[in-house]
Amino acid sequence: MSYRSRESKRKKKAAIQSVKREHGKAMRSRYYLTAVKRECRCSSCGLKLRVKGDMVFRKDGPVTLCVPCADRDPLVDYRLSIRWERERLKARAA
Repeated sequence: MSYRSRESKRKKKAAIQSVKREHGKAMRSRYYLTAVKRECRCSSCGLKLRVKGDMVFRKDGPVTLCVPCADRDPLVDYRLSIRWERERLKARAA
């Protein structure tokens, strides 16, 4: 790997970290639709969330919700996580 390619990677990482520092509080309080990595339970109804299923997650709290509970709650406005979008693209391509 050349010096220039390593340098460009360092610049990209630095840019990402600066954005995270600048918008960290807002990002922590948002709800995201994401894939379940480990089995857990919904904070609202207690439904068991299985691996590779979908859940709504907020880092501040932390709060894990099943999708039906998140849809029912008027205060929860979630957006798609980047990881969730990438996994869906891979599934469509395969």
